Amino acid sequence: MPYGKSCAKPTILAQSSEIMSIVVPTYSDHPFMVACDQLSHGGGWTIFLRRTDGSEDFNRDWIDYKHGFGKLQNEFFLGLDKLHAMTSAEAQELLVLLEDHGAERRYQMYDNFRIGSEKEAYALESLGLTSGNAGEALALHLGQKFTTRDRDNDRHGDNCAVTYSSAWWYNSCHDSHLAGNYGDNSSGKGILWATFKGHNYSLKGAQMMIRPRRQETTSPDVGI
Repeated sequence: MPYGKSCAKPTILAQSSEIMSIVVPTYSDHPFMVACDQLSHGGGWTIFLRRTDGSEDFNRDWIDYKHGFGKLQNEFFLGLDKLHAMTSAEAQELLVLLEDHGAERRYQMYDNFRIGSEKEAYALESLGLTSGNAGEALALHLGQKFTTRDRDNDRHGDNCAVTYSSAWWYNSCHDSHLAGNYGDNSSGKGILWATFKGHNYSLKGAQMMIRPRRQETTSPDVGI
């Protein structure tokens, strides 16, 4: 059967499904499973990070972030190799959805999201223009390489992934940290977006997702 290249181009059978198979030729000729969001901001989003309940440990080594981990139906990270392949194949929009423990929801969109290859330490190469009501919390991380507890690529004297107990595109160190410890409100270790709830508030839910860039954008229906 033919496969789409992203959630924006599903097969007829998968149009209404959250979980589907896609093929990204720059990654592999073999299909892999992804989770889709077909509701927020016109749909077509391929989710690459989802936080919901703390059931998955995100404080992991480089190899886990390279290949991905977790359960697509719940908490997971798709994998940096796949993310690089998808963002380098064509221009991608990034949508970040956030929810606090009082059910307040915010979003932030970027119109040109791209990360580098493993040789480039999966650096956050581009964000593009941004809009939304969560506030700009990724600009500090633009141009930064990915850091894990066993691979220190940040600009701090210590390993930020060790200090803050999880991986991220750390600078020295962070304004956002959606791979943080679930429910941890101490000293920037939680799931945080500084311009929404500050550094010491761990969010209830978060999603990061991409789709091929569209000509026009509208405010998304924020849902997690």
